[in-house]
Amino acid sequence: MHKPIPMPSPAQVDRAIRLSYVQMMLGAVFAASTGGMFLIGFAMKLGADNVLLGLISTIPALFVVFQFLAAWLVERGISRKRLTVAFSLLVPAAWLLIAAIPFFETSLSMAARFAILIGVISLVTIANQFAGNARGSWVGELIPHDRRGRFFGYCAMFGGIVGAIFAVGEGRFLDFVQSHGLFAFTALFFFGALFGLAGAGLHVPQPDCPLPGGGVRTPFLGHLRQAFRNKALISLALVHAVIAMSGIAGPFNPAYSIRDVGMSYFGLGLLNAVATATALAAAPFWGKLVDRFGCRPCLIIACLGMAPMGFVWVFIPPGDPTRAYWLMPWTNAVAGAFGAGIGVAISTLLYKNTPAEGRSVQFAAYGTFVTLVAAPMPVLGGWLVDHLQNAHYPVDLRITFYCWIGLMFTAGLLATRLKEPGSARTRHLVFRHFPNLVTSWLRPALPAIFAPLAWLEDLRGNGGDDEKDDR
Repeated sequence: MHKPIPMPSPAQVDRAIRLSYVQMMLGAVFAASTGGMFLIGFAMKLGADNVLLGLISTIPALFVVFQFLAAWLVERGISRKRLTVAFSLLVPAAWLLIAAIPFFETSLSMAARFAILIGVISLVTIANQFAGNARGSWVGELIPHDRRGRFFGYCAMFGGIVGAIFAVGEGRFLDFVQSHGLFAFTALFFFGALFGLAGAGLHVPQPDCPLPGGGVRTPFLGHLRQAFRNKALISLALVHAVIAMSGIAGPFNPAYSIRDVGMSYFGLGLLNAVATATALAAAPFWGKLVDRFGCRPCLIIACLGMAPMGFVWVFIPPGDPTRAYWLMPWTNAVAGAFGAGIGVAISTLLYKNTPAEGRSVQFAAYGTFVTLVAAPMPVLGGWLVDHLQNAHYPVDLRITFYCWIGLMFTAGLLATRLKEPGSARTRHLVFRHFPNLVTSWLRPALPAIFAPLAWLEDLRGNGGDDEKDDR
């Protein structure tokens, strides 16, 4: 018999929200140190080709089915807090095994290296499925529904600040020590794992929440059948799956930038930091927009606004890093702002479309579908490039970026079919509310923006104009 879990007090909820923000910052250091361009760079140092780069992203994603086991444990009454703590600690701990690969490099064949790399990433993925499902269900009761949009917005902002700083600094670190080969990545991964462990430990002081339903448990299969009958959830899953399919370009963006264009890790980290900076600035704005006008119009605007950004790669050929440094900051700035809107809108709408009772099972069904649909895309991207090149077509990795553009446009169009009671019409938000909201958002910054102009006017002696205005 499990001991009853009391509902947390408002003070405990406020403390949990503050700790969640700290966790996002610590988690951002872990993510910046272990994922994205650094994992791809590590794989390329091991000798990965395009198909292997795709496999590194595809095979671990297949283990998303473990979400169902996590949901089954939650619905059996296992503490969501305990599950979250245990498996979130396992994620950075397992990453230390990847950091150890260079120590055994000489005694391992290339196949063995990649088998270990993919195996450990798969273990990390399984642990993430358990921790993510339990934490997601836990947050559903921990964070009040009228604060979720702002909660996700501020989480993205605080995590983005730290992630941007460390992505740039660590890119510079890798450029400086790349003569040390794989051991530079070992130091980086170990450093990130320490922050990951610290962030996971902050789950401990947060209050657990009782499962909804008053102790009456619906069978697991009953909740699963309800998930398949939830039309709003299915519609959102289809949109999210198309967005996730844009991962066809995921591992090839850093590969093309570093290997083909000739950018440095520092340069790529700086460009990524631009996107992160605008995302963190825009995330609270999107959170307020979502809470006020609904998720659906925000998701449509964000997807359709994001899609054209991919066209910038038409003008960045291989071997021309200077052009990339000129064009990408502006593109990444806009893409980061719209990307924040996509994340905040989907996270908030997912909670709106799932009932409190059985949410973990519906999360599992949703996450498994989205992930499995998108899982083959990186391998498909690598195969597509190699196949077209072998057929003597003049293509490079950018062909996957153009596929990304079409998928994002498709997601934006599909989002128009979503149902969200009480949400504003998209055209009303764009033409009536959005301009006023943007200007009100920027208004506090206007004195700082125009202060230099006022200072120049004072130097030039424009006092007569001031007197005329006073009169």
